[in-house]
Amino acid sequence: MSASSPSVAEQAQQTLTSVDVLPILLVDDRPENLRVLLEVLAPLGYPIQTAASGREALRLLLDHDFGLILLDVRMPGLDGLETAQMIKGRPRNRDTPIVFLTAARDELGDVIRGYGAGAVDYVLKPVDPEVLRSKVAVFAELERGRRALQRSEGFLRAAFEAAPIGKTILDAQMRIVRSNPAFARMVGREALGLRTVAVAELVHPDDRAALDRALGAARRTEPGALVESDVDLRLLDAHGTELWVALVTSSIESLEEGDTMLLAQWVDLSARRRAEQARAELLVEQAARTHAEDLAAHLTRLQEFSGAIESLSLEPLLAEIARRVREMFDAQCAEVRLERADEQPIEIRVTGEKTELNPIDDARSIGGEWVQMPLRIEGVPVGLLRVGLARGRSLTASDQSLLFDMAERAALSIRRAQLHEQEHRIAVELQRGLLPKELPVLEGLELAAHYQAAGLGTEAGGDWYDAFVLAGGSLGVVVGDVAGRGVTAASTMGQLRSVTRAFAVAGEGERTPGEVLTRLNRHQLALGQEELFTVIYAIFDARSGTVAWANAGHPPPLLRTAGGETRYLEGGEGLTGIEEVIYEEQRLAVGSGDTVVFYTDGLVERRGESLDTGLDRLRAAVREGPTEPRELCEHILRATLPPAAELHDDVTALIVRIS
Repeated sequence: MSASSPSVAEQAQQTLTSVDVLPILLVDDRPENLRVLLEVLAPLGYPIQTAASGREALRLLLDHDFGLILLDVRMPGLDGLETAQMIKGRPRNRDTPIVFLTAARDELGDVIRGYGAGAVDYVLKPVDPEVLRSKVAVFAELERGRRALQRSEGFLRAAFEAAPIGKTILDAQMRIVRSNPAFARMVGREALGLRTVAVAELVHPDDRAALDRALGAARRTEPGALVESDVDLRLLDAHGTELWVALVTSSIESLEEGDTMLLAQWVDLSARRRAEQARAELLVEQAARTHAEDLAAHLTRLQEFSGAIESLSLEPLLAEIARRVREMFDAQCAEVRLERADEQPIEIRVTGEKTELNPIDDARSIGGEWVQMPLRIEGVPVGLLRVGLARGRSLTASDQSLLFDMAERAALSIRRAQLHEQEHRIAVELQRGLLPKELPVLEGLELAAHYQAAGLGTEAGGDWYDAFVLAGGSLGVVVGDVAGRGVTAASTMGQLRSVTRAFAVAGEGERTPGEVLTRLNRHQLALGQEELFTVIYAIFDARSGTVAWANAGHPPPLLRTAGGETRYLEGGEGLTGIEEVIYEEQRLAVGSGDTVVFYTDGLVERRGESLDTGLDRLRAAVREGPTEPRELCEHILRATLPPAAELHDDVTALIVRIS
């Protein structure tokens, strides 16, 4: 490589500055390996997320898209090959490239089998930094290119289908390969029914010689060059009715020798006088070009507007609508007013950099012109979208059409936000209704618990906790988390809570935590339900001074001893609801002043941050916190959680202290 040639990192950085790049997912059960990979890949500048197991990777893939997955072959529990098979089994991740990381050449047999699951390459460990960066840059760029190609093909397909003039693609035998709706309407047929039809059959017999000349001339020209027929042609619809058209053709470049296709454009001339035909053809061509350009610009601006207002809660959505409308029309002011049944209307006004909620003054006069469009939801007016223009300005017909379409898109987004807020409230109310109304009181034990739903812009999840007295006077504690969001996750959580408690208290409460979780897993497998969830079940016996627990893929509980030492209680098996698992019991002696903190991943996980960072933050908060469980719970929440608006997952915590 010459001194002037850019490195792989420089090439990747150039790509990052010009396009949006999906993050890379690193999956390895060894933290030191993840650190090495992060350091090696850092010069590329790609956003990176990590997972310490195949199951954690599967959880991340439920909510995120990745441009590339680096996957360790040998991992405990769910290994790399099994993880790759499960990833590729999901339609959403079917095309995501996977590169295996393998520590020895004797693992290459597993890697080769992984190709059958959709893997694209492998890298030997210890990794060669330049090789790894090169492969990552290549596959990430290929994935970006594949996605860009899909978007480009979709745009071209939409432009072809929406064209106002008839368009057909013809093969070497002059049969129709594809036609757009406009041409199908010309001949009174369905577009799909025109495939394989010889185009000459749709032309008047007297005009077929002229058709042959025009198509032959197009075949002899360079690809893309337009060839206009020297005479008008007559198309025949299904009833034999004639339609005068002008034909413009061009050849389409083909990758295969001798397989050149033609693009034929059919311009309707039936309503024009024959004496004005030449001039009319030019006008049609110009009008079609202008319309196509205007339509493309219209669709681009509308898509830009639609993309900017997706996934916002109601008030931020209204503010963004007003801001975007003001910017697109270079207006002095834009307003959105939303009427609400039995509530005060919401009105948001954007003027320059200033955004006002429910402005007191009416201020309808700005010295210019106000243009407004109704906001309709399912045909019912629910508000207005207003644009305030400077004196002497007005909207063109094209601008008014765009504003009308923007009002429609805005109304759909408003409805979606309203439904999302409604579902969020229902899910939160359902979830809170299923949680215990109060915690049990037992001699020798003190309890505190907290549940907090995710922010309004996020659907409620499936967190739950439970605490109950067993027949022998011991305390049963359950904390779980159902994968997914919304009412479905909350209702599933309610079923699991009831079933878990039923298994725990049955048989006079003598079942061990491992037996309870094993029965719970078998119950879910027998139902054939595919919900993934994590759960931990613990039994505290204050008289014997012990705590026994079993863990099914849940974050480990945190112990703080009376002396102030802290450690996570590791151990446990994988997620429930996937396969038959025998869950083992763990047991630990606890004494007066010892505290155990149970929680869900919403307490320790933050976007763009490693899980270890969240676990360290929780450990520090518990170590420095007060003794009393309720005060300790409040201290933990203050020390670990972001602001409520940035909370993207439910948070559950349950604290048990031996007094």
